[in-house]
Amino acid sequence: MIYRLKEQKGDAIAVPQLVFAKLGIAEEYNVRVALYVLATGVTDPEKICADLKLRSKMTAESALAFWAGAGLLERYEENGAPGEELSAPAPMTWAEIAAASRTDPMISSLIDCAQAGFARPLTHSEMEKLVNLYIIDGFAPETVMLCVAYVASKGKRTMGAVSHELKVWRAEGVETGEQADTHLQLLALRAQREQYVSGLLGIAESELTLGGRKAIARWYEVYGYDDAMVQEAAVQAGPKRDLWYWNSILKTWNAKGLRTVHDVRGPVAGAGASRNIRVDRETPSGNDFLENAVRRRSLRKKSDETSQ
Repeated sequence: MIYRLKEQKGDAIAVPQLVFAKLGIAEEYNVRVALYVLATGVTDPEKICADLKLRSKMTAESALAFWAGAGLLERYEENGAPGEELSAPAPMTWAEIAAASRTDPMISSLIDCAQAGFARPLTHSEMEKLVNLYIIDGFAPETVMLCVAYVASKGKRTMGAVSHELKVWRAEGVETGEQADTHLQLLALRAQREQYVSGLLGIAESELTLGGRKAIARWYEVYGYDDAMVQEAAVQAGPKRDLWYWNSILKTWNAKGLRTVHDVRGPVAGAGASRNIRVDRETPSGNDFLENAVRRRSLRKKSDETSQ
């Protein structure tokens, strides 16, 4: 079956592009409220709730807060001076959350998810913070749930940690549950890469600084290098196990357009690009970083056994 748009014979309203931009994260009731407000200009939560047959007045208020945060609506005091901005809406109290949870099943799901992730009951204060991430801050429920699980897996079982991580995710463009799932896969991949680099450096992964972690992400995600290129930088650095020295090597290679180990070892690398490597050999002669490390550990072990 193929469909096409019929000629419009009735009244039409203009829908701002902003509404379409938020369709991926807006709940069904949010879209209904947006279209209703655009068509009627009515923003009274009680009338919206009655006309659209929403679960409760609070659902309408939540939708209005969502679109205010998105920039479709603006807040103002009825008796306020013209142009005077209204402060952010007050966070929901525990009593309001308890009432809302009877009509919005997503609230109960959020609380159950957080309690399972934290492996303990949430306090009323924690429940307030959790639900306000959804109602006031406008985070998609699936995104909040995935963030709770991720933060808990890192041993940070607090709402402060969840709130901070969600803000980081939003800054990186993560809004929907699908985007959050993709982002978590990237975070897992970053963790593997950080573990690999810290192993080459001979340090604990926890010793990597935030700047160092960002540099490692840049090697892989911006320069497009793989583990082999990172190991090659370690080889060329010789005994100098310093992340920032390796960073300077990889940054230089990227600027020169050297994409593979073969490029680095070949004549195209240019002067100074492969001083420690024999370019006529497929593998370095006596200067392989990992093999040397294994050889040193083996010799140290034999020496210890002999001394005993």
